[in-house]
Amino acid sequence: MSLVPSERKSWGPLIATIDLLFLVVAFFTLLLFFVQKERAQTKTQLNQVEESLAAAIPPSATTNEARGNAMVTLVERLMSLQKEEQLKEVQAQQREERRKSRPTMRVSYQVLPGGRIFYEGNTYPIAEFRAKVIAPARQANWLAIRAYAPPDTPFGEVVAMRKLLLENGGEFDTYWDNLTENPNGPAGAASPR
Repeated sequence: MSLVPSERKSWGPLIATIDLLFLVVAFFTLLLFFVQKERAQTKTQLNQVEESLAAAIPPSATTNEARGNAMVTLVERLMSLQKEEQLKEVQAQQREERRKSRPTMRVSYQVLPGGRIFYEGNTYPIAEFRAKVIAPARQANWLAIRAYAPPDTPFGEVVAMRKLLLENGGEFDTYWDNLTENPNGPAGAASPR
């Protein structure tokens, strides 16, 4: 008898195949887990939506009628919102056309401490300035109101005066804030732009 060693079989390819099968099974197991998780979340969300819809629908109505009524109500609400938006756009366009048809007049004044306004060499209380200068100018012009204030003027006074001047001014007022002194002094000249 010969003492020839027997051939040994290699287990390498078999182990690689088993590893590959294990990875495939693990992948599909994880995929199944995530699909189940997504399904559960979707079902929970659907139940929440149904509960909120059921709360909005009167209990005496049948389910199909109630859902139909809720949809009709929702569509009507969306249509009314769309109509309101269109109306706002039309009004804005009309305002712009009216603004373009009027000449622009710039009114520059200086806010003094103590609630007084310096304009064209005169000092006015706010009510008098509004009555004598702003109201007549507003009748025929689009006003560009520009206020200057020295640094020692309290900011609250400037805001309060501006609010009073712009009250009921509607679309014919614009303003810019400038809380530093006018470099040219309070020009105050109301001249067309």
